[in-house]
Amino acid sequence: MKSKYIITASLAAMMASASCSDDWDSHYEPGHNGSGKTVYEMIKADPSLSRFAEMVDAAGYKTLLESSQTFTVFAPTNEALATVDMDDQTAVKRIVANHIARFNVSTATAPDKGVKMYNGKRFFFEGKAFGSAPIISADNIAGNGILHVISSQIPYFYNLREYMDTHESTTSIAEFIKRFDERRLDLEASRPISVNESGQTVYDSVMVDYNPVFEHSFLGLGSIACEDSVFTMIIPDNNAWQKAYDRISPYYNVYDADSKVSDSIRDVQTSLAILGDLVYRQRITDPASLSKVVSTSGSEITDVASLFSGTMPVEASNGMIYIAPSVNYDNTLTWNKEIEVEGENTVGRTPGAATTVNVRSVDSSHPLASEVSDMRYIEVTPTSPSRQPSVTISIPDVLSCEYDIYASFVPGNVADETVVDDRTRVQFTISYRGENGRQTSKKFNSQDFVTSPTEMTLIKVAEAFSFPTSNFYDRLWSMDESHSELDKSVTTTLLVSTNVSNAEFNRNELTRRFRLDRIILIPVKK
Repeated sequence: MKSKYIITASLAAMMASASCSDDWDSHYEPGHNGSGKTVYEMIKADPSLSRFAEMVDAAGYKTLLESSQTFTVFAPTNEALATVDMDDQTAVKRIVANHIARFNVSTATAPDKGVKMYNGKRFFFEGKAFGSAPIISADNIAGNGILHVISSQIPYFYNLREYMDTHESTTSIAEFIKRFDERRLDLEASRPISVNESGQTVYDSVMVDYNPVFEHSFLGLGSIACEDSVFTMIIPDNNAWQKAYDRISPYYNVYDADSKVSDSIRDVQTSLAILGDLVYRQRITDPASLSKVVSTSGSEITDVASLFSGTMPVEASNGMIYIAPSVNYDNTLTWNKEIEVEGENTVGRTPGAATTVNVRSVDSSHPLASEVSDMRYIEVTPTSPSRQPSVTISIPDVLSCEYDIYASFVPGNVADETVVDDRTRVQFTISYRGENGRQTSKKFNSQDFVTSPTEMTLIKVAEAFSFPTSNFYDRLWSMDESHSELDKSVTTTLLVSTNVSNAEFNRNELTRRFRLDRIILIPVKK
């Protein structure tokens, strides 16, 4: 699609990323223009290629092959195309684009030099064949390229995206992905044609397909429609998608005053959770030989055999596909991971009344250095000895499920080895959003919640604590350039405070000071 665009400097920077496209029309330097027939005219004049000529017309490539640009066409005979459904325009265009290459490509091309077709796929000359299709008439020179006649179709290998889009068994995942398809300007393929009165460059533009879920520069899962990339993808069939959806959706119970909004958010987040760890940036031909795989979203999965169990391998043009009858995720390794919040994080940390919070560091030579997360912690103290100091820690991305909740504390002697009696008792209050949207809280205290003066202390605050609603921000939210971490409304917090009586304090049995390393929420595995 051609159109004129005015590109400002900021827009140019935003649109500069490369992407795969089939919009090459009129955006290359013209090739050699001979006095003979065009490639299209040669195809049209050959009775044995009449069906392919009809397909070229139906696919909308007539103008392209009559243009001054240079193309090489590998045209299958009528017999090779006898079974093509001419009413399926998508299939017709797919086949035609699989038999056209840019520039002059003769049979003298080296066998190890891949030829990039108009659809981005690459094939090779193999003796008297191309892409395993026998050549029966070679190197027919046209005014704008070369025509080869072949006796069979060049086998079509779907890329990962195409496979999902073209198979009835994978419509569920395909329909979800299509929701986010859009057209964008490909600045690299577009040509500057003038400058307007404001000094802005005007481009003769090329529009390309773009899907942020896969192609976002930082948060995308990988350009699975691009022929120049290599991936492996586990693709759930429709039944597997539905089973995974039914299993995962209860973890994304979102509250909104408008139930349609909450249902929509839950639907998208559930689907993104299924999709999030299906793609791997390598060609996996023998999953059983691998001890682990890392998805493009960063999840490390160690039980590879279980992940690929029951799948059927299919070779793709840009990697490998494994059709799955079930999504065999370990939820705690993929979409429902452990949540850790460092005490020293300033975002989402609120000191209580009459409380001072200081960030401290542990020397790398200290025996506890490897046990203190990031070798930093916060020291929470009262501004008055009679007050109970406290700090509230925000906990982001909590799902509507059960967690074991822990708090890790650093001993008093971490900064001074002579301190051997600095211990305190703590208590906790969890605040979270209820099913009705109102904030609810629950307090946890125990005489056993006492920190050690000489060793790290891990206190189990609550076991299998159930959150009725989720407070999760998905990758699509983060992709929006207008959003920042400060825009997140975190509805789950943990208040940590000392719980020391005056008598205990006055007898120097317990202090009113604690050193918090981090808060940990471990999802209950189901």
